[in-house]
Amino acid sequence: MQLTTKARYGLRALCHVAHRGYASAHVIAEQQAIPSRYLEEIIGELRKAGFVVGKRGPRGGYKLARPAADIAVAEVLQALSTPANGVTTTGDPQDEITRMAERSVDARFEAAVGQLSLEQLLGEARENHRRRAPDLVI
Repeated sequence: MQLTTKARYGLRALCHVAHRGYASAHVIAEQQAIPSRYLEEIIGELRKAGFVVGKRGPRGGYKLARPAADIAVAEVLQALSTPANGVTTTGDPQDEITRMAERSVDARFEAAVGQLSLEQLLGEARENHRRRAPDLVI
């Protein structure tokens, strides 16, 4: 299972905001290497889904609408996988084997990420970063 670019960017943006507490779209785009126009679209969807709240103005930015522990990664993926216009881009498979395989993969994926929170994801990222940081002894 591969995540869409929108889902990857959305999770990175949410983790950035969760880590910093508050961040502007410009800073998120710059530090996460996300195209700023695409990020604005993604943040709009995250706002509509209730994951972030924004503040306008020169010192504006975004913060999480609720604690990171209360945001399930599966919720974020679901919100960012739904097309904005409500039209699905792929048709239903015509054969029963493909439908069964897709349902099975979806169920297993949901079971794997169903209980994973944004806070847990951020904690794992911090731990991986800590492990990769060189131990310099002088």
